Amino acid sequence: MVNIVVTGAKGQLGLELNELAKEINNCSFDFTDSESLNIISEPDVISYFENNNYDYCINCAAYTAVDKCEDEKEQSELVNFKGASNLANACKKNSVILIHISTDFVFDGSKNTPYIEADKTNPISSYGDSKLKGEMAVQEI
Repeated sequence: MVNIVVTGAKGQLGLELNELAKEINNCSFDFTDSESLNIISEPDVISYFENNNYDYCINCAAYTAVDKCEDEKEQSELVNFKGASNLANACKKNSVILIHISTDFVFDGSKNTPYIEADKTNPISSYGDSKLKGEMAVQEI
């Protein structure tokens, strides 16, 4: 049995994954939200991963209020950057494979064809900037 933790369970992507998970028989899923796993608290994340045995972590957690991010930059950075970094560190420490979900907001939207992972990033909003910082932290770790 493959054990998977999914963060951001109450968000749009987390809810969709929860529905899909019902069709997968060889995996055990734990769906967490900010109440059951506070990803912005490094001690909470470390403790959570040490007390559970996961093979994968799918990070769907995000501060996604794009317009509010302009006024609440600190909160968006806590979730989208620090939270992603905390998860990446805990996953590395516990040999858990992290699947980190980002956003197309890390690009500026000027390209006329679909973006690919290798395209140059250029966020034009605080939300995109905080998500890019999270991506970079995950890649570094």
